[in-house]
Amino acid sequence: MAERNLSDIIQGCCKGRETDRKALYERFYGYAMSVCMAYANDREDAGEMLNDGFLKVFKNIKELKNQEVIVPWIRKIMVNTAIDYYRKNARRARQIQVETVAWQLEEPYLNDEALFAQFSAEDILQILQQMSAPYRMVFSLYVMEGFSHREIAQQLNIAESTSRSHLTEANRLLRQSLSKQTQDNYARTKR
Repeated sequence: MAERNLSDIIQGCCKGRETDRKALYERFYGYAMSVCMAYANDREDAGEMLNDGFLKVFKNIKELKNQEVIVPWIRKIMVNTAIDYYRKNARRARQIQVETVAWQLEEPYLNDEALFAQFSAEDILQILQQMSAPYRMVFSLYVMEGFSHREIAQQLNIAESTSRSHLTEANRLLRQSLSKQTQDNYARTKR
């Protein structure tokens, strides 16, 4: 079956047609889920963000003046929904403590570029999901969305210095986990 024209689907969504809403949801599900996964603790939380985000998409689709910008428009809605989800669950997130294990690298130095090149986006996303919500949110907003620390502080109701601190810690945890995985992979190949 041929893929339907996006402008027809958007027009149908504006008129409230469920078949068109379903078509839009299915067309952008994978993309929107990948955005939500960067902010979620797990797939279940990402699913909640995704569904809340699509409700906002359908509610505001009449405001979309140019279908050419639908992808960044959906991304912005999903990111803002993730921020709302974070705020709603901030008390619970503050109670979650991340335990880190200190260890020494066998390799004296491994630069970040070489380290990151060894892993897929999915590998990095899995590590992000293991971080506490504040670290993950700041990292994702700063690195993936390009927010400044001032913007992050305003969105999450934290100090700019807290945003910087969370980013530093998220980077440290990410590097530590990737380095450990590299070390483990290296050790397995030497056996």
